[in-house]
This record gives sequence, structure tokens and C-alpha cells, in this order.
Amino acid sequence: MNNTGQINTYVSEIIEDIKKNGDIAVFKYLKKFDEVDLSKKGYKVCQKTIDEAVKRVPKLLKNAIRSSYLNVLAYHKYEYSQIRKKWSYDKNGLKVGQFYTPVESVGIYVPGGRFAYPSTVIMTVIPAFAAGVKRIVMVTPPKNMNDTVLFAANLCKVKEIYCVGGIMAVAALAYGTETLKKVNMIVGPGNAYVNEAKRQVFGYVGIDSLAGPSEVAIIADENVPANYVVADIMAQMEHDPMARSYLLCESENKIAEIRKLLPKKAFEQLEIEFCSLREAVDKVNEIAPEHLELLVEKYENLLKNIKNVGAVFAGYQTPTASGDYWAGPSHVLPTNGSAKFSSGVSVMTFLKRSSYIKMNKKNEKAYRTIADFAQSEGMYYHKKSSEIRI
Repeated sequence: MNNTGQINTYVSEIIEDIKKNGDIAVFKYLKKFDEVDLSKKGYKVCQKTIDEAVKRVPKLLKNAIRSSYLNVLAYHKYEYSQIRKKWSYDKNGLKVGQFYTPVESVGIYVPGGRFAYPSTVIMTVIPAFAAGVKRIVMVTPPKNMNDTVLFAANLCKVKEIYCVGGIMAVAALAYGTETLKKVNMIVGPGNAYVNEAKRQVFGYVGIDSLAGPSEVAIIADENVPANYVVADIMAQMEHDPMARSYLLCESENKIAEIRKLLPKKAFEQLEIEFCSLREAVDKVNEIAPEHLELLVEKYENLLKNIKNVGAVFAGYQTPTASGDYWAGPSHVLPTNGSAKFSSGVSVMTFLKRSSYIKMNKKNEKAYRTIADFAQSEGMYYHKKSSEIRI
């Protein structure tokens, strides 16, 4: 089903069914799409299942996931500490300011495509946890319900895990069912159907973004090891057949060297351009990629002029994979050029900004100004509500 209009209608019908029929509809679609019958067992994952999964994860893998967890937690806790949670100022008896409060409940969508993604659990749950979100719910398709995903969720202290994905997971999170209580926000990447479902429920609940295929832009100088570039391009291809890579290089000789090392299939998802480093920066700002690798010896001067990018990986020794798994910042980033106007998932994703206003009787002149303004718009009771306080 490729037609956008058909997808919209298809998604809408499933959402309406779940909105109206709750768990009955969820079980129906689980059986239809995932070929599992959970009508007797239910789709909430019990603690016993989680505990058994945790035991089965090999020690070496547990250590790797814990290392990632600790780095990401440290980063987002530090991020939270740097946010000014509350401020105000007084002027002639008028006090105004702002304060932040966390979203109360969040649904984390962990996709289950070609691979299982315990990294996505860590990269979405921890920023919400660091922001102070009280209720964090995780949903993931049955085929993604493997030991490493459950281990990561348990490590992140997720108390509610549901074995449901796709459109039905988004609908259940947005509107609630007998099993799954609705949330205030849905965060996490997914396929075209998940994206469309998030788009349709937006407004009733909040969402992080509408994620497209993954993308990386690589700015390379003449001295970069060619095998580094090749490995990073091939790593990008692993994400998805729709993933894109852009190589912007100042050396024709280096481009030729890289071309020789790449398999033919790589060129289906790759654009290569010979240009100066300065021109490369301009092109990156136009592409607004999810990931940018600065595989350049003197990258600091380039970095000053980078305006539109989800995340920057600076220097020869920093592959995109470091951000995908381990370094600290969430790997859920803006795609499809949306880095021109949006940011990746962070603590700020889960914080709401409210303004604060306090007036007193000393503000007589202000009350009259408000009344005059309201009168000019024909708002009688706005005028009255101000005048009555004089």
C-alpha cells in the first residue's frame, strides 16, 4: 500500500476501531498483523517474563547495555541540571516569568523492524526519566519482544510494557483501552504506518516528531582514511533500504579511492560530490541531515558555521555509531530536513513551559490600558474584568 491517501484512510479506520472497541480491536489486529492470539493471556508483559528475559542475556552484552545506560543517563541528568527551571522579574508591581513542568505520562514506541532495538529503549526512556516524567509506558511489536529489549527496559525502570506495535499501539496509547491507560505524549521512531498514526493522533496527545528514513552527511578532507568513510557509509545502509548517505569531499583522489572500496549496491543510497569544505558546509545546511560526520583534521572552523543538523560527530575518530549506542545524547533525531526547525529527543522534549503573571492594585494605569485595548476589539467582559480591579 504505497498511495498516501490509501495509507491515511487505512490508518484512520484502525484508529477509530480501537478508539471505539478497545482491547477487542487490539487483539483482532494482533492476530491479523502479528499472527499472535493474546486474547486470553493479554498484551501487558508480566514481571516474571521480564525477570526470565534478564537472566538469559549474556553477561558481556549486559555490560555493554549498562555502559550505554550509564553514559546516556549521565548526559541527560547533566542536561537537566543546566536548564533554568524557573525565572521571573518585577517591574512596577507587575511580576512575570516562566516555569517548566514535566509531561505526566509518556508512551515510548520501540520499533521492531529488521532488528531488535534495545538502544532505542535507552535513548527514549532515559531523557523522559531525567525530565521527571512520572509514568513511562513502553510498547513494542511481538517480534521485538526479545531478551535484550526487556533487559534494557528493566534497567531503565520501565514499569509498564505492552506487547503491541504498529497503528494499534499508537491508537491504544492515545485513546486508552481496558488494558492500557492513555498517555499524554508518544515518542519514538516507527515505519510509515506508525508515523501516519502519530500524525493523526497529534493534538489529542503530543508527539516528538514524524521520523523518516535515517540519513548521514559526511564532510571529508583529503587526509581521511578511506576505509573509515566506507565503513560509515555501509553502517548507514544497514538501517534501512531507504537510508541515505551524502559524501562531500574536497579531494577527487580521495573520492576515487573511496569509490573503489564501496560495493555497487552502496551507490543506490549514496550521493557523492566533489567540493570545497566551505561549500560542503553550505550544502549540509541545505540538506539538514540527521547525522553529520566532520571527518576533517581541522573541523572547528567548519563547526562554527553548521546551522541545520540533528547531531554532529567531530573528527576522524567519531563514527555515527558512537551516538547510536553509547556516547550520551539521544539518538532519536530530526530527519527529512526537519533539523531546519526541530531538535532531537532530549530532556526538553518532555518539559512544558508555562508563563507566570502576577498583578496588584498598584497597576491602575495598566488596568486602564488593558481595558482600552479590550474595548478596541469589542471584548466587553475583558474590559470589565480589568476595570473592576481598579
